[in-house]
Amino acid sequence: MNEPSLLVVVQRYGDVPGGAEGHARSVVQRLGPHFAIEVATTNSTDYLTWKADLTAGLDRVDGVTVRRFPVERPRAWNFKLYERRAFRSAHTLDDERAFIDAQGPYAPELLDFLFKRGRDYDHVLFFTYIYYPTVLGLPLVPERAVLVPTAHEESAIGLAAYKPVFHGPRAIAYNTDEERQMVWRRFRNERVSNEIVGVGIDVPSGRDASRFRERYGITGPYLLYVGRIGVGKGSRELFASYERWRASDPAHDVSLVLIGDAEMAVPKASGIVHLGRLSEQDKWDALAGCAAFVMPSLLESLSLVTLEAWAAGRPVIVDARSPVLAGMTRRAGAGLAYRGPAEFAEICELLMDEPAVGDRLGRSGAEFVARTYTWPRVVDAYLDLFAEVRTRLAA
Repeated sequence: MNEPSLLVVVQRYGDVPGGAEGHARSVVQRLGPHFAIEVATTNSTDYLTWKADLTAGLDRVDGVTVRRFPVERPRAWNFKLYERRAFRSAHTLDDERAFIDAQGPYAPELLDFLFKRGRDYDHVLFFTYIYYPTVLGLPLVPERAVLVPTAHEESAIGLAAYKPVFHGPRAIAYNTDEERQMVWRRFRNERVSNEIVGVGIDVPSGRDASRFRERYGITGPYLLYVGRIGVGKGSRELFASYERWRASDPAHDVSLVLIGDAEMAVPKASGIVHLGRLSEQDKWDALAGCAAFVMPSLLESLSLVTLEAWAAGRPVIVDARSPVLAGMTRRAGAGLAYRGPAEFAEICELLMDEPAVGDRLGRSGAEFVARTYTWPRVVDAYLDLFAEVRTRLAA
């Protein structure tokens, strides 16, 4: 019997930074034994410009066929103008559509492929609700579509153009209960078949904090951040809170180590160490040795690296204003949430003065990941959702 076919649609694919894109790639790898999989994506790796920096056409990634469709124009240079027009109170659907086109990645050939060939696949799995390929592609194959929305509270999600994306698919795979509750409140789409699926976490056995310290010259305790460094990720507030704490309490000589690409200037302040993009092994070594992992972002549907920090047995420090991260941290009993620089400082001082508290929170995090975000459970959830799609198609 032939394997059912699956087309995965995502805005970027391959060796690119980004939580949703990494999520998509890991799901493709895990579903490979169960489906004949192809990926439909663009020939861009930069979500800020959508510059066409890869060759359009057929590609192979991890042994999977990847169809790269050309981005016909980069993100509009005056994108902010389209954004303001779409988000003002008195706007039209045409303003919203212009915003979606200007935001990109503008790849009409991908839509043409979905229109002509989308029904050749038993299932079509769309990642990320906000971008052009999903918002315009999903309505072309709704009866076989499963959506991984990666949704969070932001201005765009309030646009009317996104309502069909959340009502149209055959099923929705949410990352967290917090994400699902937010979507239900906004769209009243409880009737759409759904499951909290998330993603699995692979924990390498050879984690070595001393190797990381020696390689990068890190001495003493350190807080760790991994991911894009930018305004939208809360980096500016993190730097301000850290610098204020260090200035008020110089007795705690604690570094703030940053791993990831910088989209803004990183302060030259004492104690802030930016290492850039590192290997997976270096990341896990860094997680093993940190006093705590810091995730200041407010706009997350799920933070993979937060789950990785827990899997490594380390506590997390999150912004209490993030519904998803604060909610998950509370449910996991695996970290502390702050509101403002003063509480950030109090949490840091507690974890430095009483390391046993951090170790206890980290153990709770590891237990939470082990019972919730495992690949066998994630794969089973996807298999159930896709089986429902096939059943309803055959009805």
